[in-house]
Amino acid sequence: MTIDINRIRKNLEYIGNNFNSDNKGYNRLAFSKEETAAIAWLEETLISHGIKVRRDSVGNLFARIGPTDKAAYAFGSHLDTVKHGGLYDGALGVVVGLECLLELKDNNVNNNAYELVCFVGEEGNHLGGTFGSRLITGQIDIDSLDDELLASQNMNKDMLRQAHNTLENYLGFLELHIEQGTVLENNDNKIGVVTSIAGINRTHITVKGEQGHSGTIPMHSRKDALVMASEIVKHINTEVKQYNDGTVATVGQFEVKPNVVTIVPGEVEMTFEVRSGSEKVLTEFPREIIDWINDSYDVDITPGVLKDTNAMSSEIINEIEQAGKTLGIETMRMLSGANHDTNTLAPFINTGMIFVPSIKGISHNPLEKSDWEYIANASNIMLETLKSFN
Repeated sequence: MTIDINRIRKNLEYIGNNFNSDNKGYNRLAFSKEETAAIAWLEETLISHGIKVRRDSVGNLFARIGPTDKAAYAFGSHLDTVKHGGLYDGALGVVVGLECLLELKDNNVNNNAYELVCFVGEEGNHLGGTFGSRLITGQIDIDSLDDELLASQNMNKDMLRQAHNTLENYLGFLELHIEQGTVLENNDNKIGVVTSIAGINRTHITVKGEQGHSGTIPMHSRKDALVMASEIVKHINTEVKQYNDGTVATVGQFEVKPNVVTIVPGEVEMTFEVRSGSEKVLTEFPREIIDWINDSYDVDITPGVLKDTNAMSSEIINEIEQAGKTLGIETMRMLSGANHDTNTLAPFINTGMIFVPSIKGISHNPLEKSDWEYIANASNIMLETLKSFN
């Protein structure tokens, strides 16, 4: 029993070519007609193979094989993309999952229950990323959501309540995904075995200077908010390099005010983000940086998103590694710096992730690509891992 890599390639390219709203990369935004149509295609494909499919009230798809009286081993990913995104992010995990389900349907030697899951709204969107998985795990405060915002996404609170906190008692969840970084490529394109998914700690910072005329205020008299903000960015970038555990820090959002060529900037709004697989670092490093900023500059600090680090199941990690050994494919353990639906599920059930090397680490970009040799390696490891469950 091996993966039909040609069918995976064909299905992936079909989704990319037929469910896309723009010619600049791949565009199946969360809750768009393109995402809806892609999931409908998946549903039709599954039904054509005699597989039982159900959809919840917000569009999450669940396709099951095996005994109905057993808890299932689940696997899957998402079909939505970022704007002008790539072919592989999310969709690869779904089409590989589809192929695994078809193989297991014909060769389910352990008579297990398996369930392919395709989540809606994984990418960042107006309702928040990993929407479908957060909803079924009960992590969304439905009453706090704006009715007009929901209506703009063709939803309402009653629909959300029907799907809220409906996570099944799965025996485990496995997701295959492209790495979206260069770690695997720099390590001989081994297949990645995710040990944990980095937590996220974001802080919103407003740096306050003094707006003034760019031609008349002497340099030594200026309180240039952009210069101060730049010093903060440099300090963050320098200090985070003390860690060698995959911790990263980014200032990726910057708004200069008034942003006029003849005016010394009077204010800068910026977002400082830390991602780490260590809960200790995720807490202590931002605190150290913020203390330094408060001591050095006139700022307003507002806490932002805080997502915990989540470890993958040691049992599933071992099963993935054993699958690699059985197939003669090298694997390596690694941290995931990106968030995934698996991260949402991890506090509730045993989870695991398999990473495919990304060429030059490019992702969220039309140039996103992975070599089909390594896609085949990861896909066969995933199938072998699913077969090993008992």
